Amino acid sequence: MGFEYGFSYRYNSKADWTPHGMKLFKNETGVPDKILHTKMAVRKSLNEVIISKVFVKSMFEKLNMNRIIKLFDDNDYYGVDEMLVQTLYENYLGLDGQMEANCTRSHNDILTRLTHWDFGGPNGFDRTCHSKWKRHGICIMGVEYLNELLKSQKVSANKVLSTFDFGTIACMREMIKRNTTGETPSTVWLTSFPQFREMQKKANGTYDRNTFDC
Repeated sequence: MGFEYGFSYRYNSKADWTPHGMKLFKNETGVPDKILHTKMAVRKSLNEVIISKVFVKSMFEKLNMNRIIKLFDDNDYYGVDEMLVQTLYENYLGLDGQMEANCTRSHNDILTRLTHWDFGGPNGFDRTCHSKWKRHGICIMGVEYLNELLKSQKVSANKVLSTFDFGTIACMREMIKRNTTGETPSTVWLTSFPQFREMQKKANGTYDRNTFDC
C-alpha cells in the first residue's frame, strides 16, 4: 500500500489515539503495555489496499473496529475511506499477518492501483489525459487506456466511469472472459516485496526486526 501522513482535518486529532484510550482491543489481556499506551500515528493511503486475509480476519476478531471508525467519521470527517487500514497496519498492534518491520514509508505501491494523475486545472476537459477528461485530479480511463490496462500488472485501475465511456468496461470484461488481460506477475518480482521476505524469514527462524532491510 502507499504511504502519506494523515490529514489532520479529516479525523478527530484531539481524541485519545492510544489503543487503550479508544478501547481498540476487544480483550487487552496479553497485549503489551507498549502497544496499549503508545499513541497511534494516523496515516493515509488509497481506498484500494492489498493486505493478507489473515490480517483482515485478525482485525475483526481482535479489534473493536467501530471505535476507530467513529473517531474518523464523527462530525462528518470522513477520513475512514483512506486512513483506517493504513493506520491500523502501520502502527504495530501484534495482529496476525501484520508486518513488524514497518516498510510502508520506503516502499512505493507498485501492485495495487493503476492511476494517471493530473493535478493541474479543474475537473472536466484536460489535454494531458489520453481520454481528454479528468475528475478529482485523475484522468478518466476511456478506451484510449486499453493497451495500458492490458499490459498492467496492477490489480485495479482508477478512474473508470460508465457514464463517460462504457467501452472501457465492456472491453475489459471481454478481456477477462478470454483470460487475455494483464501480465502474470513473476514469482521473483512478488517475492522481492518486504511482506513476502519477512514471512519467509519468520518461517525459517532468521527474522531480525533490527536488521531487516526494507
